Amino acid sequence: MAKIVSFALRARRMLQLKNVTIFGTGLIGGSLALALKRAFPGVRISGVDNPDVLARAQKLGIIDVTGLEAADLVVLAAPVGEILGLLDQISKDSPLVTDVGSTKASICNKAERLGLNFVGGHPMAGLEQSGPEAASADLLRDAPFFLCPLRSAPAAVERMKDIVAAIHAVPHVISAEEHDRLVAQISHLPQIVSSILAEHTASHKDLAGPGLRSMTRLAGSPFHVWRDIFETSGFLPKELQSFIQRLQYVVASMEAGNLDEIEKLFKRGGSR
Repeated sequence: MAKIVSFALRARRMLQLKNVTIFGTGLIGGSLALALKRAFPGVRISGVDNPDVLARAQKLGIIDVTGLEAADLVVLAAPVGEILGLLDQISKDSPLVTDVGSTKASICNKAERLGLNFVGGHPMAGLEQSGPEAASADLLRDAPFFLCPLRSAPAAVERMKDIVAAIHAVPHVISAEEHDRLVAQISHLPQIVSSILAEHTASHKDLAGPGLRSMTRLAGSPFHVWRDIFETSGFLPKELQSFIQRLQYVVASMEAGNLDEIEKLFKRGGSR
């Protein structure tokens, strides 16, 4: 932790942010805005969103002004489909552009075609709640923060590493394709499993204990965010097939009375 904090302090000395524009001022965009305000005192943050969300975000002190402004950093904090559309609105002269989308290949490929000074970003943090009221400066603290560089903008990733360290998140540089493969397993698959389990047990959920509530917490996530993720994840179908095969293995072991194999699975899972 001391090394991370030291790196963050060094990053703030090296990099100054005066103006930031954030498209999308809900949970993640709002949390990032608050974290930037804490890391870079005096930074001016402009928000772009629908009028109701902007009014709430401004009242909460998440943003200072509304509307698109010239900025040192532009953040696209919207669902993946919207991010792909917003890329067309970003000037090639923008010093640094990033996003927080949950899939990266389609976004990074388009940003590269457009010649943007872009770094794909994805903080591994979130809640089942949404909106600026759920935003917190601490949401991203100590969270892994994936950064996916473009071949055409190699220097941009170093600046984003400094910014991520300054807000006390943990930067991980990774290719867009490797990101999508990894996140399909550790984020997108759990969402689907949680939602299916919630639907499967819905008629008796009032009788369940805390175990089921813990397992189905993610089912409260809004589908409009996940629709674009499912459409742009090239790796999720394979992860689902792999998971189905594991479930089938458990069924076969139970039917054969081979509980030793299931015990091995429990031990491997319990040693995480």
